[in-house]
Amino acid sequence: MLGWQDRVVAEPGTASPDLCRSDGVGCRAALAPATSGAEAGNLLPKNRARVACEGEGHATTRNSILPPPGLAVLAPGVGTRWRCARRSALATWTVLAVSGCGSSGQDRGASATTVAPSTPAEANGAAVQPSEPAQPTENALEAGPAGDIPLDDGRPSDVPPSVDANEVITNVRVAVHPRVNTLLLVTWDQTLATDSTWLEFSVEGESVMKSRPRTGEPGAHRDVVIGVPGSTNVTLRIVAERNGEQIVSRDYQGTTLAVPGGMPVPDVLAYEPALASPDRWLFGSVEDSDGGCNNQSCYYHTTFWLYIMDRQGRIVWYYADPASNATSSFQRIARDGEYIWIEKRAFSGNAQLGVLKMTLDWSYMEEIPVPRLADAIDVTTDGSLLYNVDRQGGQDAELREMTRAGQVRSIWNCTDTFGANFECYSNTINWNPSADTVVMSFPYQNTVVEIDRRSGALVGQYGDAAGSYTFSPSSWQFEFQHFANISRDGTLIVSSHMPGFAVTENPVQGQHAFMEFEIDRQNRRLIEKWIYNEGPEWAMYKGMALRLEGGNTLANYGTGGVIREITPDKRTAFLVKFDSERGNDFFNKMVGNNVLINDLYALNGGGPRPEQ
Repeated sequence: MLGWQDRVVAEPGTASPDLCRSDGVGCRAALAPATSGAEAGNLLPKNRARVACEGEGHATTRNSILPPPGLAVLAPGVGTRWRCARRSALATWTVLAVSGCGSSGQDRGASATTVAPSTPAEANGAAVQPSEPAQPTENALEAGPAGDIPLDDGRPSDVPPSVDANEVITNVRVAVHPRVNTLLLVTWDQTLATDSTWLEFSVEGESVMKSRPRTGEPGAHRDVVIGVPGSTNVTLRIVAERNGEQIVSRDYQGTTLAVPGGMPVPDVLAYEPALASPDRWLFGSVEDSDGGCNNQSCYYHTTFWLYIMDRQGRIVWYYADPASNATSSFQRIARDGEYIWIEKRAFSGNAQLGVLKMTLDWSYMEEIPVPRLADAIDVTTDGSLLYNVDRQGGQDAELREMTRAGQVRSIWNCTDTFGANFECYSNTINWNPSADTVVMSFPYQNTVVEIDRRSGALVGQYGDAAGSYTFSPSSWQFEFQHFANISRDGTLIVSSHMPGFAVTENPVQGQHAFMEFEIDRQNRRLIEKWIYNEGPEWAMYKGMALRLEGGNTLANYGTGGVIREITPDKRTAFLVKFDSERGNDFFNKMVGNNVLINDLYALNGGGPRPEQ
């Protein structure tokens, strides 16, 4: 077998060429004599070579077309990938079309030109010239920013590159998205059918990311770069795979534009990667509030922004609708497809109430009117919308469901259950998939209910209203709670002021908490399990807490403008603030729902999946 140094196995009697390689270390030459014995019995055809990788434990070899005997340079086709399999890891690099290794040739960069679309014409779709081929993609991330999965070329051993990437992938264009400055649209033509095709892209000093692989039929293709901050240069390439062989285009350049100036600017005050969840992105909403005061004159009248930020606080996606001035703070990730839901409701005025379903790149978009939509929404795996309606015009306050087909039914009637004197305004709709129940929160009554989605039966009632579960210890009670939800472990999690601090307009440091209770259904009581009230912030309106898979809690303080990821032992892993320079620091830009995600392309896969 081959030794652990770079070698070329050539037919007996032929010249031994130099071998050039690019593996992040540099170009080097190595000579190999004609083989004999076991290797000689497995000689390769003329003008082919076998390459073994340097380093202990390498076991995989690759073949490459050699130049005619006597030529001193081995230059596989541009984009040919060589992969060395180690016992403990994969190391992948791209063999570049280089010359100048050994005693002849010119500098490898002389034939490459880099053009970044910096003028308006270029940024909006002009053809972009290829740049110098990429450096190794050892740390490329699967499905865009979706996890540290090393790339693998997938080509079986002893299969040479059979096509020229520049003839297969043509007419490449890179343009800034017309509605989202942080997205780049990439279009190209493909002349050969392949099994799949995708984008690989990176910004300087950061890991390579990749888009979701798609079918590689001949003809026009379109894909989108997601996960890059505004005003950032991007290097990208197109990869197609055919029969296990990767066809890699040359590199192209694009530049995202600035995030619009009206978007509130987040300030990351703390980030401890060792403590934080592995998710790279925060999907949330924020109002460009005046802030600074303890009443609604400072809130609910300016533009709401949906955003995705990375752990550095850089905005990589956004959405706003200033023309309608809709309140949008309960956005949801779809459960029946790869897209998002946005509720749109006017806090005042007569604008149409409804929901918007869309992908991040706007390629799928559908607006659905939802009469009497009151406040919060959630969605189910079968594509239904869950929402509440307030009491008005002689009609009762209800929990409703709108099916994917548009059929509306009443699940549960608040007025019938609690009577006309009960304040049925709910600030929460949270679906619990494991039990198919819906959790609602009535802050003015300090009461939370859990309702069977199918039957409408009240299966749990927690808080002040008569008939509620008791608390253990008995001193507990909710005070203007928000975003009550059932965790994966079946516990109840609530954002609430501490007992005795009922006036939400009167902030007190250390007296807003994120609480977790075990639900003892047999004895109808809530048992205190975990509480965090170490933060100085206060949530006058909104506020939420959500248990993450690894055990951390993602919480925010609503009008306090602060988002905090908290470990089980109450350390802060991630801290973000949307500050307002006005007035009291208890009252900043108001933040709405937020979740952590690790695959942006899971929000951009198209509309609802076909019904089975």
